[in-house]
Amino acid sequence: MLKKRNVPARGSRMGMPLRETLLAATALGAMPALAQDTPAPETAELVEIVVTGTRAARDGYQAPSPTNVINAAVIDNQAATGLGEILEQTGMVKGTRNPNSNAVNTASPGQWTADLRGLGGQRTLVLVDSSRIVPFAPASNLSVPTTTDLNLIPTLMVERVETVTGGASAQYGSDAVSGVVNILLRREFDGVRVRAQTGISEEGDAEENRVGVLGGWNSDSGRAHVVFSADWVDSEGMGDIYTRDWGRRETMIVSTPGNPSLTWGDNVHTALGVGGVIGQGRNAANTANAAFTLTGQTFNPDGSIRPFQYGYPLAPGATSSTMIGGEGESITKGVSQVPGVERASTYARFGFDFSDRLYGYASLGYSQSKGLLTAAQPRLTSTQLFIRADNAFLPTAVRDAMTAQGVGGFRMTRQGNDLGNNSYDVENKSPRFSAGLEGSFANGWDWDAHVSYGRNDYNYDSENNPITANLAFAVDAVRDGNGNIVCAATIPGHARFNAAAAGCVPLNLFGEGNTSAEARDYFQGNPHAEVVYKQKTFGANLSGKLFATWAGPIAVATGVEYRDEEEDVTADPIATAGGFFTGNNSPYSGSFDVSEGYVEAIVPLARENSFAKLIDLNLAYRYADYSTVGGMEAWKTGLVWEPFDFLRLRVSQSRDIRAPAINELYSPGAAVTNNITMININDLGTANPTVRNYVIPQRTAGGDVNVQAEEGDTTTIGFVFSPNYGPLTGFNFSADYYDIQLDKAITNLNGANIANLCISGVRSFCNLFTFNAAGDPTALNAGSINLGSFEQRGYDLQLDYSHELFNGTWTIGYTGTFVTDSIVDTGLPGAVPVDRAGEHGAANFAAVPDFRGNLTTSFKTHTWSTTLQAVHVSAGKLDNLYNTPGNPTISKNDIPSYVLFNVYGSYTINDRVRLFGSIRNALNRDPVMTPYTVLNTPVYGAYYDKVGRQYSLGLDVTF
Repeated sequence: MLKKRNVPARGSRMGMPLRETLLAATALGAMPALAQDTPAPETAELVEIVVTGTRAARDGYQAPSPTNVINAAVIDNQAATGLGEILEQTGMVKGTRNPNSNAVNTASPGQWTADLRGLGGQRTLVLVDSSRIVPFAPASNLSVPTTTDLNLIPTLMVERVETVTGGASAQYGSDAVSGVVNILLRREFDGVRVRAQTGISEEGDAEENRVGVLGGWNSDSGRAHVVFSADWVDSEGMGDIYTRDWGRRETMIVSTPGNPSLTWGDNVHTALGVGGVIGQGRNAANTANAAFTLTGQTFNPDGSIRPFQYGYPLAPGATSSTMIGGEGESITKGVSQVPGVERASTYARFGFDFSDRLYGYASLGYSQSKGLLTAAQPRLTSTQLFIRADNAFLPTAVRDAMTAQGVGGFRMTRQGNDLGNNSYDVENKSPRFSAGLEGSFANGWDWDAHVSYGRNDYNYDSENNPITANLAFAVDAVRDGNGNIVCAATIPGHARFNAAAAGCVPLNLFGEGNTSAEARDYFQGNPHAEVVYKQKTFGANLSGKLFATWAGPIAVATGVEYRDEEEDVTADPIATAGGFFTGNNSPYSGSFDVSEGYVEAIVPLARENSFAKLIDLNLAYRYADYSTVGGMEAWKTGLVWEPFDFLRLRVSQSRDIRAPAINELYSPGAAVTNNITMININDLGTANPTVRNYVIPQRTAGGDVNVQAEEGDTTTIGFVFSPNYGPLTGFNFSADYYDIQLDKAITNLNGANIANLCISGVRSFCNLFTFNAAGDPTALNAGSINLGSFEQRGYDLQLDYSHELFNGTWTIGYTGTFVTDSIVDTGLPGAVPVDRAGEHGAANFAAVPDFRGNLTTSFKTHTWSTTLQAVHVSAGKLDNLYNTPGNPTISKNDIPSYVLFNVYGSYTINDRVRLFGSIRNALNRDPVMTPYTVLNTPVYGAYYDKVGRQYSLGLDVTF
């Protein structure tokens, strides 16, 4: 039992904390445990806690903004090794970035972020003990948010998690546009608890092992308190689609001529050819097509040729990378569907009561997470492979045919199964320190102050990543004057000599298995990048009662905060120059500091009269002065009206802010040389401008120092029904409507969008190009911009009930989110806003199912417990724009509903030993197919389990 002191409650900034009784038995359900005012059954363990929905102490049902509370018993009951898997079951949090959805996330495959409402993790503020912690900041700026990695939170130290599902910037600061996840850690513990668990899938993979220890000591005087934890988790992940029956169906979407323009089908294979496929013939200068009778032939391992077996809808000379049927396998062969993650965390806290009115503490933590992803093989397209007639590796029959037909070269495609898959090893380390004082004055006012320092070290390494220039040099293999096969670019005096090709090793791509290890080592490299992110914070708060009105005392909290953050990114020279196929990062550095002040008040308007049991007005205001974007204001107002002791009505309105992250301000982005359809600038404004294809370097994912802060407006309206009599004692139900509007959204446009806007006459986008003296574009450099808006509306539901039954306690709990609208307006000229509600695909921002819910029922006695959980995702569309006028048509666009069942249980052997276990996906439900054409993945893991039935077993031993 936590010892009560006369110091401010954690998370509270007001001098009137509401201490609530939380039933631990309720927390045994897999739903978030929700505080309640009702007496607990005698068989339950009572835990005195403070639950906050604002800076004032409130529980999830009493707060003016909807607040969802999860306590440590939920995490223990599910044998969860991390917070992310628990948060995502609520329906409010989208698993945009978690191991199950990170099969295409090469920049941070091990990352697990909180993404409320699907607005992006950068718009959800994650706090630890109501204070900021250093964020995870990858080197890439390609849609990878700078936000907290939940893997770095010491899970065994978590006492509870509070999620404010509405704008909360006025109380907590910038970034809380979609809400706040406040993780509260243990302050005290007496004894030592050791936890060990292991798990594996029914297929024999996805093995997960964990060893953790939680310990603490309280001095005899009760003044000194030490608590510490160490936790290690190793998750092996899952292999490619061929490890599962659903994956062996090879489901994907391919482009098809006519209507439909897209076809969803099984047996979708790569059309690139594992031995190489001959494409269009070219003349010696590689400038014009030439008829070639060998187009559509593929190379056997011995170098001989045969017709490539095309599938639907392709034919010889096709440039598409996928087809239905035909020879070969899926283009995702070898790609991890769930990356491996290894993580460890240590944490220690020392607290000391100097007196009844003064408490001090210091904490030290270190966490480390490593994500391991096996990604795609090199996919060599016709734009990357030009084979000349003098290539020394060309089979004689092909060379003779080229000579006879006057073909100087041909384009070729190749799926590099024998070249080795790209792999990514991303490590994230985070040391942190904090210290503070908490105290109270004789007149009932409370105060606290703290300082903290955190650092995040990000290391990115990739292997088998093709170097664009080296590939071109190595493919151009000829014989020198001595008959040796060498790279043409290494021969002095040769027309294609290039000093940069020194060390080149010729590459034979004609037939699978004919490349040498030396050639592979030459043209494939290992991109590397590092990020050091530092954060320093200071905060001080004061709270108490001002004076009494006719309805009671006015409680007020005020405080000041200061934060300094800096980021330094380094990368290897090839990546800096944009030389790799993927994984290019550019060095940069940046920083900002911000000074903030806030005030919040709870003003009682009525108490125990004929009109209401109570009416409270909640007001909050914050001013933040950023060194980058200047001064910003956030505010919030809320009203709680309780007409009866069993019914509580609540409404709130807020203005929320998000300042741009360092990478959105200063990152140069990565340069990629690609085709772009553009005009000569001298043609701008003419009646019929000539549109041409240009191959130019393009930087479109960088930052811009002129980008401004985002603004959000959130409205919530809801009620809480909590009867406290008869058989309904212990029943709580809440329903809340929310409306979030985001303006000035920070985004990056791709090159095609920018070129189209320039062509249409928007001069500001033309200015992002560099033009030569003749008016032709030579480069594109585009950074972050404030463009477009977003609005989401929906309903959050929460329910919990507990009742004594036989010799135990039965509980039932439910959380669910209905999304009625999720409207995205890109802000581009002529663009029509799109409603993404009910969309299940991975391609589009703000796409969310109409409904996600979690129903849990549990039964617990003194010695054992069992829990059944059902997680539901509604039916919907893959993409809401498919099969609508002016948009792609597809043969199948409907996504069925999905229900997943999990079973958890525990058995207490004696006072010191507890056995626990789980069966996840107990019915072994296959995931719903949600293919994503761009990244060639068949399942979106944000909603659907890929692994299948998983078993876990663990042991808790307390000393």
